[in-house]
Amino acid sequence: MGAVNLWLWDDTNEVWVKAPACVATKRMTDVGQVVAGAHKLCWVACNPSAGLSLWEIADSAVPGGAALLDCYSTARESKGFVFNPPCPFTDGIYLETFTNMTSITFGYV
Repeated sequence: MGAVNLWLWDDTNEVWVKAPACVATKRMTDVGQVVAGAHKLCWVACNPSAGLSLWEIADSAVPGGAALLDCYSTARESKGFVFNPPCPFTDGIYLETFTNMTSITFGYV
């Protein structure tokens, strides 16, 4: 029996791209590199340890990059974000800021 592939239209680049079958996940408990190189961020889930929590993610392979995504919360509630289409990163996904957080988990391809 032949294979069946799911393709998604990339409107920005005007090309068809094969949909991923699964994503890699990484749970972090401090600032640092999530993954180096070009990737697409599919989802993020965070678990604050207290109110006034903040995380910031940059498109970078080293610390000091400009925040591309961020989340600030005044209460201690977990949050999850799904990016459809996935958010593209060129240089890498880097967790720049991690304040009043227990963990943050990334799903990327």
